[in-house]
Amino acid sequence: MFFIGKEMIEGFRHLFPHGRFRYVLVFLSLIAAAISVSELIVMKIFTQLVLHEGDFDRSVLIFAIAGFVAFFLVTRVGQFYQRNYRVKALEKAFRRSKTETPTKQENRAWSMAFELTNILSQGTQLVAILLFFLLLNPLVAIFNVVILIVILQIVGVIFRKQLLVQAELNSATAENKPKPHTRHGVRIKAAETGALVSGGGMLVLLGVLLYLSIKGDITPANTLVIFLGARLQNSVITGGSRSLMNYARSNLRAVADNDSE
Repeated sequence: MFFIGKEMIEGFRHLFPHGRFRYVLVFLSLIAAAISVSELIVMKIFTQLVLHEGDFDRSVLIFAIAGFVAFFLVTRVGQFYQRNYRVKALEKAFRRSKTETPTKQENRAWSMAFELTNILSQGTQLVAILLFFLLLNPLVAIFNVVILIVILQIVGVIFRKQLLVQAELNSATAENKPKPHTRHGVRIKAAETGALVSGGGMLVLLGVLLYLSIKGDITPANTLVIFLGARLQNSVITGGSRSLMNYARSNLRAVADNDSE
């Protein structure tokens, strides 16, 4: 887990050694976290509407539904602009760096930057989800923290190995160059192993959630919201695992860029 953070910081400094666009990219990641929290709030509003529909007056219910739809649209539009503006921010950041690089290395830099910003966004999203769980039910949040630590530790080990494997593959001579299916297969297997570990962690969390719900330690509305939040968390970690392995393939700090694919 700490290795992932250390590698991301070093990769960020390598790609963006200076300039205000460092902070722009961090800000975009914070927006991604805010969107995740907004999605969880949308889930909370939705469950309240479904579970307590009979408790609302007709006029209040119509107003609540309209607010729900408007809030949902705002989160979708915000996500659209956040992801699209990231491309412009990266382009400006690379242009400001004023470094002359070969075309292939430039392609690697773009790929590495995209995965790096993806991972940064996914990391902030995880923090946002953790805080939201803490507000809903501290006990579930504590269990979730333990599960996340285990998952990220395992994914970190897979990522460390993948950095070494991809560095070796990319530095291979033309005679020893592995076949495309071998290169891609190794990366995909590592990414999906991380996703599988995340799925296992989600099952454990859902088991804890079900137990607490049966005992009556958590309300039905919060149970449903945390269930949906757990699915969102699993999706974030799965995406993070794939981004990490793609990052390993494009890592300019570790690979020797002396061949052509």
